[in-house]
Amino acid sequence: MPLESEDSRRLIAAEGYLELGMPLDAMEELELIATDGRHVPEVLVLQMEVYRQLKKWDLMQVLASRLAKNDPDEVQWAVSWAFATRRADSIESAQRVLLHALERHPFEPILHFNLGCYACQLGDLEGAKKRLAVAFELDSSWRMLALKDEDLRPLWDFLAG
Repeated sequence: MPLESEDSRRLIAAEGYLELGMPLDAMEELELIATDGRHVPEVLVLQMEVYRQLKKWDLMQVLASRLAKNDPDEVQWAVSWAFATRRADSIESAQRVLLHALERHPFEPILHFNLGCYACQLGDLEGAKKRLAVAFELDSSWRMLALKDEDLRPLWDFLAG
């Protein structure tokens, strides 16, 4: 269901506030959207970004899981769900989210990359190397990101070599 024009304007304003790093103002705009428009995916995505900027991981986790369950073909929802879950719960819980998503999206490099990050943080350096190798094979541009990702710091020398 498309948003009414006033609600569309509020959505655009919320996007602007987020770009300016003003998540509380963005949330105010989103809260003014009519009740039936608050469940539109575009609104939920912005609300999730507000929670990310405010570091409200439990609220972000709820929205991301809802988006992932309603649209399992969009891998980004699972990634956002895992991101929030890592911060709200644990790396192990986030890992389970991504492993579940990997069953549906076995060729998504972002899933292998993030699983590599989690493995590295859990001290499983060999497992991390394997996951990263798959990510790099699927999309070589992930190698440069790996050299900047703090989660992978223990592997930087290995990755650079």
